[in-house]
Amino acid sequence: MKKEIILTPEELYYMGALLQAKYIDYAYVAAMGDIQQRREIYESESREGLAKKGILMEDFSGNLDVDRESEKLLEPVFFGMLESSADVTAMTEGDAPVTRGRRFHFYEGRLTATEFIKGQIRLETYDEGKMQEWIHGLLPADYEDRPEVLPVRELNKKAVSRMFVIKSTHVGEKAAVTIYVEAKGRVFCERQDGMAAALTKEQFCLEIYRALKGE
Repeated sequence: MKKEIILTPEELYYMGALLQAKYIDYAYVAAMGDIQQRREIYESESREGLAKKGILMEDFSGNLDVDRESEKLLEPVFFGMLESSADVTAMTEGDAPVTRGRRFHFYEGRLTATEFIKGQIRLETYDEGKMQEWIHGLLPADYEDRPEVLPVRELNKKAVSRMFVIKSTHVGEKAAVTIYVEAKGRVFCERQDGMAAALTKEQFCLEIYRALKGE
């Protein structure tokens, strides 16, 4: 099975139509141009691009075959009933916030992770160990595991350096969303009593992992 492929949003959408996808995450659709105004060009460019990448093969009769390894990598994106995402936004004073992250698609014991890179989508084969490694890397190695509780109001915009938005969705159901903020080098989660509690690195990684798994 291929470990990685890189597609434009239009190529991904084209493959979804070709494979008769049950579902396509709106984030991928929103990244496309207006294909309704240029459908023939979009389809032609997508077929050409996918052929150059070895994902589509077309015979002299115009029949299309899909590379099976690429298809297996795409199946969780198009047919998985659980998808989740972790968006990390860096709050830099004077500059527009920058958001990076990953989306995770689960299907029949397989996991495909995606990320946007310069207007394209990288799809990569993941397993639970690799996902845990990625989560662990969200916090620095010298992260301080010191307990702290403070009023939520103290976590104002100026104090926050990063925001973590974790979402998991069982297709057809309402999404579960959890938000964490990083301030003063610590990650905080709001409690029901209106206070914010700092998490240890172990707590943070475990909570993110469970949330991404839809648990």
